[in-house]
Amino acid sequence: MQALAETRIGDVLKGKYRLDRVLGIGGMATVYAATHRNQKEVAIKILHPELSRLESMRTRFLREGYVANSVKHPGAVSVLDDDVAEDGAAYLVMELLEGSSVEELCESEGGLLAAPRVLGLADQLLDVLSAAHARGIVHRDLKPANLFVTRTGELKVLDFGIARLHDAAGPSATQSGAVMGSPAFMAPEQAMGKTRDIDARTDLWAVAATLFSVLSGRQVHEGETVTEVLILRATTPARSLATVAPAVAPSIVAAVDRGLAFDRKDRWESASAMRAALQRAQLEAFGAPVIRPAASSSAMLDTLGIDSGPALSGRPELASQPRLDVIAATQALPPDGSAAQATRSAREAAANRPLLLSLGVGALLVLGGAVAVVALQHGTASAEPPRSAPAASAPATPATTATPSDPPPLAATAPPTPAVPASSATAASSAPVPPRATARAASPRQVTTPSAARAVALTPPPSCDPPFSIDSSGIKHPKPECMR
Repeated sequence: MQALAETRIGDVLKGKYRLDRVLGIGGMATVYAATHRNQKEVAIKILHPELSRLESMRTRFLREGYVANSVKHPGAVSVLDDDVAEDGAAYLVMELLEGSSVEELCESEGGLLAAPRVLGLADQLLDVLSAAHARGIVHRDLKPANLFVTRTGELKVLDFGIARLHDAAGPSATQSGAVMGSPAFMAPEQAMGKTRDIDARTDLWAVAATLFSVLSGRQVHEGETVTEVLILRATTPARSLATVAPAVAPSIVAAVDRGLAFDRKDRWESASAMRAALQRAQLEAFGAPVIRPAASSSAMLDTLGIDSGPALSGRPELASQPRLDVIAATQALPPDGSAAQATRSAREAAANRPLLLSLGVGALLVLGGAVAVVALQHGTASAEPPRSAPAASAPATPATTATPSDPPPLAATAPPTPAVPASSATAASSAPVPPRATARAASPRQVTTPSAARAVALTPPPSCDPPFSIDSSGIKHPKPECMR
């Protein structure tokens, strides 16, 4: 089959699409990466030649595009075009996806996926199914191989080829006895060929079977042959997930087990109900809402604040080291909230703490400066000149000596300072000062200490009566401070 598929590489379909390489081969078709003549890259799914000769198969195959586009959800792969090649092979032109199927992801990660990641995938899948079921579309072939995860973590549902569109179904769609789908993920009514009983709850059984498989690495029913599996599926209720994956959280087990109920009426009544139940299970098991899956299980666990280590699928060590800052930020969110947004908020709050502290200190310094200006406006100065600043070579005074929390010394111990004219103080107080300039003026590195500023207000006014002094020789000397 592979050799036959590769013989098409280089072919140009309808003069538009050049087949570049094989992406995958399934039971009904081969998927190629191709390039349109306008250089847009696409994926082309070509029905196998022996099936293309059957008009009923060709019609059903081409119908896949109409069904997938009818879902009208970004999680359903868009079909851009459909046609029949020059050699009679039917083909579909679809958006080209980059990533891996859930089946491939399981194989690459040892057969299991971590529970938080599984629930993230299930959340997206059930969202797609809610849209499909609302339009009367039942997929009927959900399985890990038909679920594709892009490099950005977006889930895409593939292969609507055997989907049942109720409002467009012909007589053959309601006949009993036709078994279609993948045996390992067929619901009991589907395994028995009771197509009249197939509805949205049939898809929910397949979703639960998929979760069972990727969480435990086992199948719901295991047999040596396909026939044996079909018989077990049609006659035997599913075993509990807890029997093969005892470390999975009970809330997750309960949600999966209900989806696997043998009788349809005992399953979840809708995709949205099952989705809500799994969201609650996620919140109960991990203390955080369901989030979109990341590129790998380790990245998903890191986003949730869970130590990845060797942990997989609900094992005790999976949640051994939760990051409390992330979990606390996400616990208040609703089940469908965004944990990524909560994580960013927690990190931004932590980053803003130093800024808030700086603003608080700045506000105190501004307040201290304002008090000093008011004191200068209403007070006078002493007769002696101010104490000179330390020499440039002298060591700077540590900042801790000028913090607002230090108690100021008594006014009597402060050195006297020169008088400041009232007119100057008034002008200084009335002039508008930008906030940043005020903060800089009040900085302890550029002004005297708060105690010196307070001494200005407490020093008594100079005596100018008389306005001179007499030395020992009887000569009068005018007082400088009284000559201004």
